[in-house]
Amino acid sequence: MTSILLPTDLSPQSLYPIHEICKKAGNDKCNIYIIHTLEMPSGIIDLLFLQEKKPYNKLKPQFLEAIEMLKKKYSSVLNLLSFEFLWSNSRFFLRNYVEARNIGAIYLLEGHDYQPALPQSLDCISSLHKCRVPLVYVQKTSAGEYGTLTALLYRGKRNLIEADH
Repeated sequence: MTSILLPTDLSPQSLYPIHEICKKAGNDKCNIYIIHTLEMPSGIIDLLFLQEKKPYNKLKPQFLEAIEMLKKKYSSVLNLLSFEFLWSNSRFFLRNYVEARNIGAIYLLEGHDYQPALPQSLDCISSLHKCRVPLVYVQKTSAGEYGTLTALLYRGKRNLIEADH
């Protein structure tokens, strides 16, 4: 079973590589771990209540809806599609995370400007380059097309409709 890591900036667009991952999986099941890294708090009180302070309530409904719809769309291929916040950008922490989950590849959307979505968001892309796992860059379709939730979720259907004409 293949395990894939997909970093996100909490935008539906950053989930676009899931189409490519599921297409490449074929008949094999795969695990996709979607992560967003956050800065580790430095105060003792913040550290004590770290688990309670994960900003799940700050996620945009479009992002959560996209994850749920992709789970349903690719249920025959996905063994696991999980999202979690990671409190660290340390190369060693990310390497351990990758090894513990037996990650075979890290997928990124080519040309996507991963923006910090929250005040404590960290850019983990440069640290992931050092994790000794192959990086796979997925090309987006036409620039105006991949940004909408509908285009993201129904990409395969649209291509089939265009092929019929």
